[in-house]
Amino acid sequence: MRRSAGIAAVGLMLLITTLLTGCGSERHGPTQPAIEVKQLDYGPYNPNPRDMGTPKNDLQAKDVEAERLGNVVPLAMDIDPTLIYGGNANAVVFVDPTLTMLPNFCNLDKFSAAAPGFVSGFVSYGTSSASNSGIELVNAVMIFQDDKSAADAAGALEHQDFTTKPDYQPVPIPKYPAAHAHWEPGTQAIDDWYASGKLLVFTSVYDQAKIWFHHTDLPALVTKVTKSLDAVVPAIAKFTPVPADKLLDQPIDDSGMLGRTMVRPTLSQNDWINPPGVYDAHAALNFSSDPLETQQWYAADGVDKYAQYGDDVYRARDAAGALDARDQLGGPAKHFKSADPPKNLPVAKCRQYHGPHTNAIRYYCSVAYDRYAAQSWGDQLLDAQQRISAQYALLVKAK
Repeated sequence: MRRSAGIAAVGLMLLITTLLTGCGSERHGPTQPAIEVKQLDYGPYNPNPRDMGTPKNDLQAKDVEAERLGNVVPLAMDIDPTLIYGGNANAVVFVDPTLTMLPNFCNLDKFSAAAPGFVSGFVSYGTSSASNSGIELVNAVMIFQDDKSAADAAGALEHQDFTTKPDYQPVPIPKYPAAHAHWEPGTQAIDDWYASGKLLVFTSVYDQAKIWFHHTDLPALVTKVTKSLDAVVPAIAKFTPVPADKLLDQPIDDSGMLGRTMVRPTLSQNDWINPPGVYDAHAALNFSSDPLETQQWYAADGVDKYAQYGDDVYRARDAAGALDARDQLGGPAKHFKSADPPKNLPVAKCRQYHGPHTNAIRYYCSVAYDRYAAQSWGDQLLDAQQRISAQYALLVKAK
């Protein structure tokens, strides 16, 4: 039986941001006291904005392409309104699918051989239960160099997975005759591979409750796959892949968001599961374990862009929206208590995690400047304070 996709990656500290646990707050006006950035304690962090330019290598270029793709891939809750929980603790953007949650759902031991021409991909995940006891839906959309590579990979990857268990049986998807799908009778789960132009969609439906009670309903699985493809296929048709020989020419940061975000500390580079990236508000919800609640405060504050690098930065509708976003990210919430703000930065809000996750990062701080809000974190309060101080100065200087 496959493992639940919500399990955190081994060896990584759990980041409990407001993208994972939101909180309510009152709306605020835009007035803030003046801050002298030269008096802030940055510690070892760089408080200067950057021009990100174009990708430095093929890997970075492929990551940027997958981040663009993520902006059009539907959320699970867009497909089925009961799938309101996220919790994907693995990579969302990938050039190596074995580092994602996908091995929990299919065999990828010989992915490179079965899928030549693969560029990069983006994973969307949702479940109906926060405790991993409901229906899980995975949609991984993969970019290939050409239509034939994508179509060939659909058949090859399905065959590779199909041959791992003698009980697997092929399943037709009547509305999508080119789809390659199979299931294991007696297990309420189905996997499907469907090529659409240069894009390959892997869809997996896994019903934890029905599996537990030994209930099966193959027509229901086919219906769920069909409904998912009905949403994903027209959505990804809006995505135009960049030709392979042009990937290195594409801007990394056409909105200026990533240049406003603190660089990742050198000593913690291996602690990150996703590359630095910029997303619209829709794609940003893939990083939330409660995307429905997060979507609500995004809408209230007019959040339209999200960037993650050394910190997280959000672009709101205006200064008032940014202040409210700051409070969502650093104000009182379940499992948190207030902590001291950084020295000489009273406009920051900090809090300490007191929840059930023993491996969670403990401290979080947030600020707002103009229409931008940001959040930092650290296992020590001083570290989180220094990061948010550098981030605040960076936002001021980038104006």
